Amino acid sequence: MSSNSNASSATIVAVAVFEQGRKAEGSTLFFDAQIYLGPDCPVLIAAMRFFNRENLAFDEVGFYMVIARVAQMESGAHIMMPEGMRESDYDLVADVVSLIPLPEGVDLLHSPYIEICGTVHSVDDLAGTFNIDAHQYIASLRIPSAQPPSTSSSPATKTFKSIMPVECSIPDTPRWKRSGKKLTPQPHRYVSITGFLTGRKTKTAAGEDPVTERFCLQVDSIVFLGRPVVTHSSSNSVASNPSTPVTGRPKMKFDFSQVRSTKRARLEE
Repeated sequence: MSSNSNASSATIVAVAVFEQGRKAEGSTLFFDAQIYLGPDCPVLIAAMRFFNRENLAFDEVGFYMVIARVAQMESGAHIMMPEGMRESDYDLVADVVSLIPLPEGVDLLHSPYIEICGTVHSVDDLAGTFNIDAHQYIASLRIPSAQPPSTSSSPATKTFKSIMPVECSIPDTPRWKRSGKKLTPQPHRYVSITGFLTGRKTKTAAGEDPVTERFCLQVDSIVFLGRPVVTHSSSNSVASNPSTPVTGRPKMKFDFSQVRSTKRARLEE
């Protein structure tokens, strides 16, 4: 079951570490942004597209508060991938809406906050979880206008899903319970959710890198927006497993483990 792609969206608000800046056409820049998810989870890496209309200067490594429209990374995304990086290193692609520089010394260990609108499916009342697949336009996942249409003698035109797949979890608190049961929305309801991204669920094929199936969101608020027009789909959901914690990405200059150890030392003084 899927909703009208025009009736969904996903926007992230996060403290991010920007590096590996590269220039695209005109005033467009790309950055690889690291976003903290917690001490036991690999950081998110997002290819951020930023239109530098004010001709801002950027350091080799910079700290920012970013607001961006996001979708899951897909093979073939137009991100001007830098040398040494692989498509599998990226979790997200994003269009930056607002970018605010942060001073040195700011606490970077904050989970990202996300607002996502879409149709509820795969509800698990016992676990207090449900899924949303938010379709939206992301510039890095568009088909280039100069690309010729496919013909019987040429390869098929690359298409993108441009989707943010999220598993939403209802907190185990009295606020979210009624008669001892968690308050989960009904399937096919159209909702606006806000909450914190806390991790990812992955699947791994033999000999291949783990692939993110769905991002994990702890619900902070729900607004019910009625019932959208929905269409039936024959696709089946794929079982996924929690990702295995790792210690940072070797190709990135910044490492959040440095921040964690410094903060821990200050608390112990």
